[in-house]
Amino acid sequence: MVLKSSILVFSALCLLSAGCGETENPKVEKEVISNEPISLEDARAVYTLNCASCHGPDGTLKASNAKDLSISTLDEKAVEKMIRKGNDKGMMPYEDMLTTAEIKGVVKFVQNLRK
Repeated sequence: MVLKSSILVFSALCLLSAGCGETENPKVEKEVISNEPISLEDARAVYTLNCASCHGPDGTLKASNAKDLSISTLDEKAVEKMIRKGNDKGMMPYEDMLTTAEIKGVVKFVQNLRK
């Protein structure tokens, strides 16, 4: 009888301590949505890591059918949509890889590449 009581007490303590501790699933941090783009210096780094292999450091490389960004006539909204959604000519979408602030910063950086 004492053994059964000890097992019940132990089980109850385990259940209580599990309820008080952290959950098994870590909290997923949500992106803080900002209407402000990252700095041009930071945007250059994001561009270099994600875009320069096809567009080149100055936007003129045109590798893998990439457009020459130095002569682009797309407005800010169209550039942002292109970065977010990609296109059917080979550009991949970046909306799941970059934050809103990074995308907005890259838009500004790309516009600065124009001649």
